[in-house]
Amino acid sequence: MASDYRLDVVTDPDPDVPQAVLYFTAAGVDPACRQAQRLLAAVDGPADRYGELYAGDAADRAVHVDTIHLPA
Repeated sequence: MASDYRLDVVTDPDPDVPQAVLYFTAAGVDPACRQAQRLLAAVDGPADRYGELYAGDAADRAVHVDTIHLPA
């Protein structure tokens, strides 16, 4: 069963101001992390950037899953 995920792409020192917010579905955490890496690589920005990956829970709240880092 697919779940909804959100990737906040952060390129600024302030993580509360993401450059982009991307929504997608995946069949689990591992596929979501792989998809998040691909999405992070596709976003324009500095070479060193990261994304905060969140999953929706049953109450429609965002639950932090992982931090995906794309090193320079």
